[in-house]
Amino acid sequence: MDQPVVDMLKYLINSTREMDDIENSQKTFYLNKFLRYGDSPKALSWNDEKTQEIRFNLISDLFKHENNIPFSIHEVGCGLAHYLEYLSHRYPQALYSGSDIVPEFLEYNKKKYPDKQFFLDNIASEKSDSVLSFMDVDYYCLNGTFHTKEENSVHEWENFIFKSIKNMFTLAKKGIAFNFLTSNSDYYDSSLYYANPAEIITWCLRNCSRFISIRHDLPLFEFFVYIYKEDFIKKTYPEHHKYFKNI
Repeated sequence: MDQPVVDMLKYLINSTREMDDIENSQKTFYLNKFLRYGDSPKALSWNDEKTQEIRFNLISDLFKHENNIPFSIHEVGCGLAHYLEYLSHRYPQALYSGSDIVPEFLEYNKKKYPDKQFFLDNIASEKSDSVLSFMDVDYYCLNGTFHTKEENSVHEWENFIFKSIKNMFTLAKKGIAFNFLTSNSDYYDSSLYYANPAEIITWCLRNCSRFISIRHDLPLFEFFVYIYKEDFIKKTYPEHHKYFKNI
């Protein structure tokens, strides 16, 4: 077998192991929280409902171009689907679905919201055979998943992060949103991941789209990123087609 092929196989095997290690550590972390705190923000590693609502308000900036016409949103790492409850009051036209890697979350959600779709899925995994690749969804969002890396190395965690972002952006019809703990913080915990906003934006510009916005103006030590598909922005601003590619 040619050496380049051998090297590629080794890379794929190591990458798969890394993703498996991360998935297993995250399952254990959140399941323990759920068993301890039940159906509450603390089960998702949030402090309380007030800070959870701040995050819900900010992740929902993703829909700023929408009106009262129905649109679809898929929440990655949906946890206990508290965001669904928020949307039902603030954006009743939103058509919600969710996915998570913790089966116990999904079982609980299906009993609580039997009319909604919930899927067992790791967004960082290969998407060719995933049920998500067959869905027709306008927006993908992820809220808090990138915060807690536990014992995973920074290198492994960043591989997970960028695969997740890339897959979400590929799957979404209109755009995606996600958040990070900011490196501009006055407190550090080695089990958490703090992202440099400039580095994240640079990566997203190079690998996703130039249509990006960021919110770093909240009291929490976090920032939110919003990335839109070019064809969606072009349709949103029909009078400014000269600034777009021919798509």
